Amino acid sequence: MKHVIITGASRGFGAMLAINSSKRDVVLHLVARSDMSESAADLQDKASEVFTYQFDLSETDKISQLHKKIFNNIILNDAESIVLINNAGLLKPIGPVGKYPVDEYRTNVEVNYVAPVLLTQLFVKETENFNGDKKVIMISSGAANKAYYGWSHYCSTKAGLNRYMEVLSLEQKDLEYPVKTMAFNPGMMETNMQKEIRVQKKDDFLFVDKFLNAKEHGLVGDPDEVSRKLINLLWMDKFPDGEVINAADL
Repeated sequence: MKHVIITGASRGFGAMLAINSSKRDVVLHLVARSDMSESAADLQDKASEVFTYQFDLSETDKISQLHKKIFNNIILNDAESIVLINNAGLLKPIGPVGKYPVDEYRTNVEVNYVAPVLLTQLFVKETENFNGDKKVIMISSGAANKAYYGWSHYCSTKAGLNRYMEVLSLEQKDLEYPVKTMAFNPGMMETNMQKEIRVQKKDDFLFVDKFLNAKEHGLVGDPDEVSRKLINLLWMDKFPDGEVINAADL
């Protein structure tokens, strides 16, 4: 049985990842801040089994509890593969450094960087002796490679995840049962996050026109199509371990 863990699975790209991962040989583990019982019911007919975990990833002091709940539902001896997709992310607060309350900044950094790093740490430790297929996917962004005015926290956390992924790959390569890892940049997609970006004032986000123009000229991707690209990568014989993959290049 294949186990796929997805954070931020209640909407947008995460929801499409859940839908397109739903196969008879897949057990889904869906993490979201909101209740996902209705979504789970819809997916139950397609997936082997669906578990949902209502959890606020900004509460990183409780991450170990979330991890334990997930792995209580995974029998390692019966598993063929286990995949962790760190998808959850926040843009807010948007604006130049020093403008917003430190608590909002902390929430952003906890969700975007601390939570996926801790979940990955726990995943690696938990599966240390598991000899099946093990993969960790970091959902990255073009913002990891470019400075955007008003996105200090988003740019830096995404860049941090890319480098963390590269280090993890380096550390795991020569182990007997390595965890394979990659970062995936989905590009601009028509999600609630994109809608949020397009209503920002220039005082907070200097590049808002770029995103408005992309929408106007049909350059914003379909999350369904992009999620299928990532799912295809997951099960390829030649997995791009240690690489940052851009959806636009596929």
